[in-house]
Amino acid sequence: MVSSNKLILKQIAHSYGFSVIKIRSYSSQYKNIAAFRVTTNQGNYMVKPFIGSRSRLIRLSSYAARLHRKGFRSMPKWLKTRSGKHWVKKRGKLYYVTEWIEGRKIHKSGSKEDFAELGGALANLHSVSRSFRLAPRSDSSIRKLGKRHAAFCSQLKILRGKSTKAGRWFQEHGDHCMKLCRDALDSLGTERIRSRMLKESRRPPLVHGDVTIPNVLKSKERTYLIDWDGMGPGSSYFDLVVAITNTAGFNIPNMAAFLSGYEQVCPLTRSEKKLISALYRIPREAWHVCRYASSGRKYEHLLDIVEKSWNARMEAIQWMDIWSQQRAREEKHAAMD
Repeated sequence: MVSSNKLILKQIAHSYGFSVIKIRSYSSQYKNIAAFRVTTNQGNYMVKPFIGSRSRLIRLSSYAARLHRKGFRSMPKWLKTRSGKHWVKKRGKLYYVTEWIEGRKIHKSGSKEDFAELGGALANLHSVSRSFRLAPRSDSSIRKLGKRHAAFCSQLKILRGKSTKAGRWFQEHGDHCMKLCRDALDSLGTERIRSRMLKESRRPPLVHGDVTIPNVLKSKERTYLIDWDGMGPGSSYFDLVVAITNTAGFNIPNMAAFLSGYEQVCPLTRSEKKLISALYRIPREAWHVCRYASSGRKYEHLLDIVEKSWNARMEAIQWMDIWSQQRAREEKHAAMD
C-alpha cells in the first residue's frame, strides 16, 4: 500500500522542500491508512490525508497557526509549503504535514501524573483559544440532548419487548438509563447552567472533539494531542466530559487527576462543576447500543463494554456528584469567613 502512494508522497515532500528517504503508513480504528511517517533529509514528518472540504482544511490550518502563535505547544506544529500554505492538493486529494512526535501512549490504568498533564493540555487549548473571538455559535446543545433522550425512550419501548441480548439488558437497566438522563437534563435545564452555556456560546473556545487514548502522546517534554481533524468552535464542557470518559474511563483516581490538572489552568465555578457532573451522567454508550440495535446494526461489542463497565460507571457518577458539591461547600465556607 505504501508503494502505491510513494510517488504522491514524494510530490508532497517536494512541495515542502524535502527529499523522501523512507515511508511508513499507520492505520486507525476506522481507516487502513490514516497517516504516513515520512523520513526526509530534514527529519521525520507526518503526512495526513484529509477527508473534507478545502475550506474546512483552510480553517483548521488557520486555527493551528493561531494556536502556535499564542504559545499552545500540545499540538504538533503544522508546516508550510514553499508557497506559504499549510496544506497541499495532489491528484484531487488534500493533505497536510506536521512535525512527527516521538512519544508513548498513555493507558487507562496509567499514572495520575499522565492524566493531570492531559487535563492541563486540554485546559490550555480552551483557555488560549478563548482569546480568538471566534464567531458565536448556536446554543442548541441541551436541546439536542433532549431530542436524543426522547429518541432513546422511543427506541427503548420497542427494544425491551425483544428477546435479543440488547433487549434483555435494557429490560434490566433501561429504567436506570432513563433516570440518569432525566436527572442530567433537569440539572442542565436550571437557569444558572443554561446561562453558563449561553455565555460560552457567545464566545466559544476551540475544542479538539476527539480526545481518546490513541490521540494522546506523551513525549519527554510534554503531552501532545494529535489528530485534530475534528477541531472547531464548541463547548469546552462537552469536550472535557468526552475527553475524561474516553481516556480515564471510570478510574476515579485518574479522573480526579485529570480534573485537578484541568483546574490548575482553568479553575471551575460551582455551576460549571454541576454542568460537567450532569453531562457526565448521561449514558451515551447505552444510547448508541439502543440506536444500533433498533436499526439492525452490530452492537454486541459495544454492549459488552457497557456491561463490563456499568458498575464502575455508577461509582464514577457518584464520585463526580460529590466532586461537584465539594466546590459548593468550599465557596459557602469562604463566604462565611
